[in-house]
Amino acid sequence: MLHVVTPSTVTNRAVMRIRKVPRQLIGHGMGLLPHGSFGRAIFWRMATEISFLRYCAALTPFPVAMLLFPEAALPIGQFPAFMFLVVYLVESRVLSVDNADRRHRLMPEEEAERGADIARVRGREILTRIAARRGMRAGDLHLVIEQSSLARIPPITLVSLQTATPEPQILEMDEEERQLIRDTLFDAEFTEERMHITSLALGRFLHDVTLDARSVSAHARLEALATA
Repeated sequence: MLHVVTPSTVTNRAVMRIRKVPRQLIGHGMGLLPHGSFGRAIFWRMATEISFLRYCAALTPFPVAMLLFPEAALPIGQFPAFMFLVVYLVESRVLSVDNADRRHRLMPEEEAERGADIARVRGREILTRIAARRGMRAGDLHLVIEQSSLARIPPITLVSLQTATPEPQILEMDEEERQLIRDTLFDAEFTEERMHITSLALGRFLHDVTLDARSVSAHARLEALATA
């Protein structure tokens, strides 16, 4: 589930204010949702990033059991430590990969680094085409690719274009640039799911791809002009 984050594609533009680059955004939760997303898959997926809602979901069996078996309601309610244990086990053992051994079982480190390299190469391709299309001659662009640290649920990937020049900011992108990201970053060979396993295996959920606009070749600039 790929969401390209720009000031025009979020419901709360206040979350676009940043003080450093790269800036992680996924912690802003529902404010990052696109307009009109209520009830859609991305809405429910972003809801799982809110820890309080996950805790409530993990504890749901207890009130259900109290309703189904009223005679057991008092004994169940007298064991809050067990409820906390359930939440802890769900968070630490089911929804996270919390140590090096478990990460290695997901994917060998060498293969995971290759996955990160693929994302980096594709990110630079995207940045090169954006910089050439915009006619940029100086300054740095950052393609910030974020993935959730939650395991065993469908991945969500947030992609934003950030720069520190003249001040830290998240840049707007038009539909053509957003579509470029959707078409280039993932494909049948390098899927979003594979990158998520890569992120989990490395314990690295923010991938910052940087491009100096001065490095964009004349050929790339001519190609951008030809396709404009």
